[in-house]
Amino acid sequence: MQINILKQEKGYIKFNIRATDPHTLFNLLREELLKDTEVDFAGYWRDESFYESVVFQVKMKKKTGDPVVSINSALERLEQQSKEFVDLCKAKIE
Repeated sequence: MQINILKQEKGYIKFNIRATDPHTLFNLLREELLKDTEVDFAGYWRDESFYESVVFQVKMKKKTGDPVVSINSALERLEQQSKEFVDLCKAKIE
């Protein structure tokens, strides 16, 4: 996986992600970011290579908001949810 920052300014970030299947993981991230009351917009689209790369952007409601902080918080929540899911599955299957 490769991530390149395309644009970053106060209250906004836009980056390109190259991965095997970017849609599945980044749709989860988008959904989690939209739960943040400080996030105005979170979305992505496939770039010119269509299958292997997406452009992801996050815009905060206030220009003083930090999209990197919101992304990190969303990733931490997803990490915790994933851990809980894995632990539950393992407990039921074993």
